[in-house]
Amino acid sequence: MNLIKPPYLKEGDTISIIAPAGVVEYDEIMKAKNYFEGFGFRVKIGEHTFNSFRNMAGRDEERVLDLHEAFFDSEVNAIVCARGGYGSIRLIKLIDFEIIRRNPKIFCGFSDISALSIMFAKHADLITFSGPMAQSDFNSISEFTEKSFFNVLSGGEEEYFSKKMFREGNAQGLIWGGNLSTVVSLCGIDFIPDEDFIFFTEDLNEPEYKIDKMMNQLVNIKEFRAHCKGIACGEFLDCGDEKWLEDIFTETAELLNVPAYSGFIFSHAADKQTVPVGALGILQDGILSYKML
Repeated sequence: MNLIKPPYLKEGDTISIIAPAGVVEYDEIMKAKNYFEGFGFRVKIGEHTFNSFRNMAGRDEERVLDLHEAFFDSEVNAIVCARGGYGSIRLIKLIDFEIIRRNPKIFCGFSDISALSIMFAKHADLITFSGPMAQSDFNSISEFTEKSFFNVLSGGEEEYFSKKMFREGNAQGLIWGGNLSTVVSLCGIDFIPDEDFIFFTEDLNEPEYKIDKMMNQLVNIKEFRAHCKGIACGEFLDCGDEKWLEDIFTETAELLNVPAYSGFIFSHAADKQTVPVGALGILQDGILSYKML
């Protein structure tokens, strides 16, 4: 299955900032807006972006309305999510995936936004991007993150280098995954690709035993076992003992009989690489690359 590649980003395009998950801060979003405008982009902000309900940026119906409107809007070329936190999974039952499929455009975010990227790949056939967000990153972005973001979204080539090998080997398949705890929150619905994939993942502030539990939760799904052909671990920040984590991913790779590498710059930290979710990935000698078919 070849997923839909959205048109690349170019100078003068319009970027929509929406908040599908956690509540946002007005000043921080304005900083991101000014940043993009400084690069020659036009910026639209979702109507309900600054709403608040519990710890989310408005009620589910408000947040999904902004999501649908951003895809519907013919002037919008790219959608950059404001932040993660929590709330994306609550939108899944409300999303009209036909709107996404019929209006393909760049959609970028990470952390809690992984839920949307995964479901867009599965049910709207859209390649999305795991990358920086308006409040989380673009109010004060690192040079490394900035370079990767614009390179990938404008159609440049990008490679992802590991720092450590857990299990040797090469693999090919869709680049698929994201924040581990968010991926696992989708268990129980139809979210795993129907074809081979390389699972990339990262997380933050999760104890080792929960990482172990979440990986076993995925491995216990027959579709995951059948189609996972490689593992690319990003940074697991403040997740406890590194040796314990290494053992967890090594055991998982051995159980699945797949290669596994770690140290990729997929992260909640300031430095992060932008990754096309749903592109064809090639994992070879610890280097992950991709082709946009």
